[in-house]
Amino acid sequence: MESVIARFEQMHETMIQTVTPSNAFFANTFEPWARVSNETEADTGMIQLLGYVAADKETRDAADKAQRLLGFAHAAWMARSDLFVLLKAAAERDETLDPESRHWMEAKLRDFTTCGHGSLDESTMHAYIRQLSEIENLKYRYNRNLMKESGGLWMDRKDLDGVPENELQTWKRDGRVNEGKYFVPFANGGAKIVLSYACKESARRKMFLAEEAKVPENVKLLQEITCLRDAQARLLGYKSHGQFRIQGRAIKSVDSVQKLLEELRESLVPLGRLELAELQRLRMESLKRHDPLECSENDRLPPWDLAYYKRLRSLAASVDEEAISEYFPLGPTVTGMLVIFEPILMLRFVKIPQNELDRNSIWHESVEVWEAWDTEGTDFLGFLYFDLLWREDKYKGSQNANIHCGFLKQDGTRKVPATALMCCFPQPTESTCALLKHSEVVILFHELGHAIHDLVSKTKFARFHGTGLPVDFGEMPSILLENWCWMEETLSKLSCHYTTLDPRYLDEWRARHVGAPDPPAKIPSDLSKRLINTRYLNHGLYYLHQLSVSIFDMKIHNPAGPGDIASLELTKLWYDIREDIEGMDFTESRKKGHGHVTFGHLLSGYDMGYFGYLR
Repeated sequence: MESVIARFEQMHETMIQTVTPSNAFFANTFEPWARVSNETEADTGMIQLLGYVAADKETRDAADKAQRLLGFAHAAWMARSDLFVLLKAAAERDETLDPESRHWMEAKLRDFTTCGHGSLDESTMHAYIRQLSEIENLKYRYNRNLMKESGGLWMDRKDLDGVPENELQTWKRDGRVNEGKYFVPFANGGAKIVLSYACKESARRKMFLAEEAKVPENVKLLQEITCLRDAQARLLGYKSHGQFRIQGRAIKSVDSVQKLLEELRESLVPLGRLELAELQRLRMESLKRHDPLECSENDRLPPWDLAYYKRLRSLAASVDEEAISEYFPLGPTVTGMLVIFEPILMLRFVKIPQNELDRNSIWHESVEVWEAWDTEGTDFLGFLYFDLLWREDKYKGSQNANIHCGFLKQDGTRKVPATALMCCFPQPTESTCALLKHSEVVILFHELGHAIHDLVSKTKFARFHGTGLPVDFGEMPSILLENWCWMEETLSKLSCHYTTLDPRYLDEWRARHVGAPDPPAKIPSDLSKRLINTRYLNHGLYYLHQLSVSIFDMKIHNPAGPGDIASLELTKLWYDIREDIEGMDFTESRKKGHGHVTFGHLLSGYDMGYFGYLR
């Protein structure tokens, strides 16, 4: 990272020594900056990636240190009025530029003006930039807490009644202090499995409340960041951080976002209440049979029962998630997914054999790499990496990450991108390969949407490559690709019963299904049709949760007055919104929970942008 910083600083000094406001043009100010940004992006991209996925702590720590070093350097550059004067002079020349060059010029100039250049005096501006660095440090700590979170619960076997045996096999056991118990992690699908399958409500309650209470240190961090963001925006003359951030969104006004959220509220809440009533009916029937003393018609559905009764509702529609997952082993599903999109997008994917991969080109032996080609022009488009299995200390969620972006080089040739799909699907057990539930297949398609966006993107500058655009638009390609997961033809092509992959898998399956005929190689048509028929089952509740997060985003980033944010109780606000919008009873969660700090989107670029998931 030191060499990257040195390149920028050398470029800055050359600019200062050779350019004056009277001879400042795009070619001797913005263009050199863009060129160095292009040429160093691969280094910074790989370092950032290693902070998420490196197998050893030393590498992750070194990557974190390097990123923070670049952050400090960037803050120092943004404080330089001498650079701003030259950039401003060049921008005012009204040169004839291609659209992307003009866009780059405007974006870079905005980097400086949003640091106070042109609106704050020198002393105030430097204080402002120091506070920006403080915000970045707080965000780093917040997201690092999420990434390093490794909590969970030791649970008795009887508390896990209903959990599929293959899921139990993925959890570690302790023969000493917690003899006979299973450690169920919050991550790696552990909490989700318990909430979806455990028959005992007390077990689901315990897991839900424990997960809601993780990363308690993030509560104070989010409060501090929110207050600082608000103060920073008002210092620049904006009414709120939301008003400041909306400039970089596809929707250009906070009022438009508020109108969108209100319209969605009016249409989604009635639908969600109908779905909730059906789940509550199932719950009441279950309680009357198994625990009548706990049964009260006045109860609202507690949040720890949501996933369980949603699954039972799917089962009532003859959709068994476990049976469906047997047709989607991870490896063949990935290959099938790429094959499906090849003719549609006129692409060709070629897997690089593991023994041909340079050991320095992958960060773990489980990583797979594919080449992407344009079948029309036979152009090489770039590299597609898959890092899909859970590992200790790896990033816990699912995301697509740029390893390096594409751009147009000085000699007219193109630097091709490399992009990675990173997920945390559970590791395979001894008796089966890694199997994907249908919801996980949807996640895979979603992240592939981002990756394909990266691969087919052709920009002059790395800054605008692929997903380098407003986040409220950036989810569009991914949401589009999700639709293929609900088509019978796609499911058939994609499916492959895991027992066809290895005779040992078939022997084990036969041992568990004595007397049953062997399963078909492809998902049966009636099963896929039943699945497709449930596409919109409980969909209202899903989008109501997304709406809750979007409203929370709006509330904390667009308060009415300058003093409001400091007095805002974020935990109370979070559960107030969720009860109002989603209709469940969060009384227990309010005691020790803080679900609003257990996800990272609002501190990872989606502040005043989470509504993009609703479009």
